[in-house]
Amino acid sequence: MSRISTVILVCAAALAAAVPASAGIRFFSYDPADDATRRVAGDLTFQFKQHLIFTTLLNIRSTEGEANADLKPTDEHVLGAGGLSRLIGRAAQERDLYAVLPDGQGADLIHAFCPGSNRAWLAFGRLVEGRPLRVWVLGDAPSGPARLCQTFEFNYRGEWKLPTGLGVPPGDLKVPHFPY
Repeated sequence: MSRISTVILVCAAALAAAVPASAGIRFFSYDPADDATRRVAGDLTFQFKQHLIFTTLLNIRSTEGEANADLKPTDEHVLGAGGLSRLIGRAAQERDLYAVLPDGQGADLIHAFCPGSNRAWLAFGRLVEGRPLRVWVLGDAPSGPARLCQTFEFNYRGEWKLPTGLGVPPGDLKVPHFPY
């Protein structure tokens, strides 16, 4: 085996070992950065799974209330011709698309974020500690293709740190008015 092959094999093994350790559940809280976001969304917390080079959003929670909704990654083809570029522009960096699941409180969130819609999608960029976040809210239209409903701007507030070794799935934790 050549020296280059050995180096590649060692690097691949190190990356494979690092992936499970880095795929933890994290919670980032954000404050509204403008009046429109404050009025419609308020303070939100996003639950996500941190992988080595990407994140997967799992849930949105109202930081000050009891509302929450689950999210599911989806393909932009559900938005119709032109997809995200048609709705938010080609220059927008937020390209990770999630469907808001309508079960539980998800339907209420859809109606609040995108009045008149029965289905909604959220387009995000990667959640990065300490950085602001833009969220594009897209919804189905009674007739025609998906539409842009809202653009939310958030300022990073902080991360919820969960104790290790609880044995309780993070989605099952219910702490009123957390993180206050």
